[in-house]
Amino acid sequence: MIPAKYICMHRDDEVAVLEFNTEDGYLLRVLETRNKHLVPCRAHINAQNFAAWWRDRAVPKTQGFILEVLRQYNIPTTQSFLLRNLGLSLNDHYWVKPLESSLQWDDISLFSNNFSEGFSVFKDATQFSSFSPSASTGGDLPKKWVIKGGIRYLIKDSVGLSVQQSLNEVFATAIHASQQQSGKYVPYELVQEKTNGRLACSCACFTSNVLEFIPAWDLVGSESLAKSSPLFSRFIAKAIEGGLGEDEVYSFLDYQIVTDFLLSNVDRHLNNFGVLRDTYSLDFVGMAPIFDSGNSMFYQNPLMAKTAVELLKLQTHGFFTTERRHVEHVRNLGCVDVSLLPTEEDAKLLYAQDMVLHATGYDAIIAQGYRWKTAFLEELQSGVSFGTLYKRICSEVRNG
Repeated sequence: MIPAKYICMHRDDEVAVLEFNTEDGYLLRVLETRNKHLVPCRAHINAQNFAAWWRDRAVPKTQGFILEVLRQYNIPTTQSFLLRNLGLSLNDHYWVKPLESSLQWDDISLFSNNFSEGFSVFKDATQFSSFSPSASTGGDLPKKWVIKGGIRYLIKDSVGLSVQQSLNEVFATAIHASQQQSGKYVPYELVQEKTNGRLACSCACFTSNVLEFIPAWDLVGSESLAKSSPLFSRFIAKAIEGGLGEDEVYSFLDYQIVTDFLLSNVDRHLNNFGVLRDTYSLDFVGMAPIFDSGNSMFYQNPLMAKTAVELLKLQTHGFFTTERRHVEHVRNLGCVDVSLLPTEEDAKLLYAQDMVLHATGYDAIIAQGYRWKTAFLEELQSGVSFGTLYKRICSEVRNG
């Protein structure tokens, strides 16, 4: 073990003095807190939380070809990769530097400096650099950041032969666009990845040199999960405490939950949404736009879309473990105009671009499942409860 002292920074403000094992990148101790006000939300309770924040900041070991690339460059762990990259991220303005370093934020910010576009996901390791946002990009899907015209874009692949997860992002974009919800979502488009020729999806970075993303988990995970208040109400309270209006928060969550219901998105976990924070005032200035809807539309098992009952029994990540529980917390189910949504045929045409889905007929099955979900939403909007809807569908199935 080779310990070394670093300063955790927020832009050019010193936050805390940390001790790392420079061999594996693990955070060993918090030696001194220099600005409690600036400590990352989830790290402010104790040193253990600070270490968890650092660990979770590193690119997941399960992402793309990251472990293969790190082995090629003799980097032992993802946290070591993160430390070599000074903890930099395109999510926020935190970073670390050696205790005696004279580096400044403007010298290293990923928002204003060029960076390597090589990385773990598409296996183009020849362009790999330790000074890259790849060290802190979350999620399991292969992905990388590129700069075009001064704008940072994320390019994301799918898992396996199918490119459905990329198509899911594009279909989610079509749903949001139909509702004229500009600013509430991150638009995705299809691109052809140069490295392997596959269809992937791309979106622009929604943070900036003045805006940071604070995940929901960083707000509610900073308190003991043994607290009596549910995650849903705890998040709303934290968002309001940070400066957002109650109606703004509820309205956004209503819309996000309803559109996730239409998409059968089972992966709106607490790192997949959150708030935007002004980097100078530290005030919350809005809900972060909806992003990362790839794990939707029955991506793991398209055949489940053939059974209407199964579509009302979906297990999810998020505030609750079921889709039903999420929907039952929506105050305004009419926040989505069903008449404006993409049609079943629109969905089928999009998913037919995936040769695997088209060859198996899954494109039509996925589109059918989406049609059922839109019909279910119309019933819910008419005042039918989720429980009543489920019982009716079960009865229809039993009676043939």
